[in-house]
Amino acid sequence: MSITITKLNKPEGKRGLKGAALFNEYRIDKDILKTMDEDTYEELVTSWAYWCLKEGKERKYEDVFRLGGAGDGGVDVIAFYDIAKRDCDIYQCKHYNHPVNRSDVIAELGKFLYHVYSGEIIMPREYYLMSPQGLSGPFNKIYSYPDNLKNEIKDAWDKDIARKIELKKIIKLESDLEVFIDTFDYKKFKLISPDKLISDVHRRENRHVYFQYFGVRKDDIERIKIDTPAKRQDYETKYIHHLMDAYNDVEGVSYVTPENVEETDFARHFKYARDEFWMAESVKKMSEENCPGDTDEFRELENDMMHHVADTHDELYTDAYERVKQVTKHATSMPKKENRIVSGELGSGELKGICYQLSNEDKLVWKKK
Repeated sequence: MSITITKLNKPEGKRGLKGAALFNEYRIDKDILKTMDEDTYEELVTSWAYWCLKEGKERKYEDVFRLGGAGDGGVDVIAFYDIAKRDCDIYQCKHYNHPVNRSDVIAELGKFLYHVYSGEIIMPREYYLMSPQGLSGPFNKIYSYPDNLKNEIKDAWDKDIARKIELKKIIKLESDLEVFIDTFDYKKFKLISPDKLISDVHRRENRHVYFQYFGVRKDDIERIKIDTPAKRQDYETKYIHHLMDAYNDVEGVSYVTPENVEETDFARHFKYARDEFWMAESVKKMSEENCPGDTDEFRELENDMMHHVADTHDELYTDAYERVKQVTKHATSMPKKENRIVSGELGSGELKGICYQLSNEDKLVWKKK
């Protein structure tokens, strides 16, 4: 058996929904789960284990690993409570167009037990079977009762398991292996229902996973409102610096600084600029928490805005303050793009605020050198 273990710095969403396919308000979650292909379902389960059980509120695991290779031994995902102590749970995905029945997995369960016995696979705390349609009624009566499951595996060994563990070999149930199969704690075998999987990824903190695989529901998108901090944050330094340069570029203006700006004729403009910066920051936060996979809609918005205002920014003006006003005014005319999670949140304030976000990254500089 050749097993490849992949460390998940962050699960990839290669097989999730993309583009316009993300936006469909009328699909039913369980139907989507049923019609996923096998690889997409396994990727979803991996993302669920990582985001919901490792990174989520539960903080259940230290790390999560995905398995693959010529033979996975009845294991798709290993999640460690403690890597050093080899303390883990195991998850096995079975995606069929019907509820899992005995014939679908009995050989897999026997193979798993053999590889734990032989030391190829770590003895887990729990072994979780995962299927988009759950278990069939008859198999549920076997799998959910430890004694029934043990007897079923022993009875099925010669016919359904012995020849399917290793290629061209017959693994007989005898000697120490038989003792191991007899004394194994079959309470370890458990089921994660499709309802729990969907419910977990639908929680607010995991919504980006839900959107990736089940699609965007506008009612699920939550605006993260960030009030303008009374005290200026270090994070604001650059765009405020550029604004001070713009104010000081106006003819006849005395020296304006962040400390005295509220006592000048620019106080009102500065207040609105800060409010708009933080309005855009709230859209940025919403993008981070809601956008699926590796999508970064706020970064896409910034790129769109850069193209939209570039010509206006590069025109000649009497002073840099006039450039600020003309660029932010033009920003409010940027057309919205459909099928975008953050699109409905873009009012004039947010659009102007994106300009200040860009200025905070030194991409829009008001005073030309």
